[in-house]
Amino acid sequence: MNSINIIDIEASGLHFDSYPIEVAVLVDGRRKSWLIKPEPKWQHWCNTAESMHGITREMLQKEGIEAARVAIELNEFLSSSKAVLYSDAAYWDAGWMDTLYFSVNQIKQFHVDSIFNLLNEVQQAQFNIEKERLTASGKYRHHRAGADVEIINEVFKLVIAQS
Repeated sequence: MNSINIIDIEASGLHFDSYPIEVAVLVDGRRKSWLIKPEPKWQHWCNTAESMHGITREMLQKEGIEAARVAIELNEFLSSSKAVLYSDAAYWDAGWMDTLYFSVNQIKQFHVDSIFNLLNEVQQAQFNIEKERLTASGKYRHHRAGADVEIINEVFKLVIAQS
């Protein structure tokens, strides 16, 4: 099991009213990401989250894609996959995808699951150590969804190879 489908999401914050602002997926070696223009009812904004991912509200208004379009494109991009995307923060990422699809009245055609369900206890601990190491290396722009799916993929492959 060397290749899995991966999802990562950046959000307006870690709050029950937060919403997705960037989503990236890595499927069969192909990566795609979207900046999401917030829906009018999406109001929560956390300045701490913004300082981490560097995505501003102005950037989303200017460069973001309408939420409904993102939902449609994401379903289309995943149409040939196994319909399971793995996340290292599945609780949050699944919730944000539910927020996206519910808000635009679309049916999500995939499931978000925890990458840790694919790893044993030792591998889970190693995953976290290796992720911290890779994040600190400066090789990737951590807290941007596109880079984060690459980090998760690289770390997963490393941990599996070490077992």
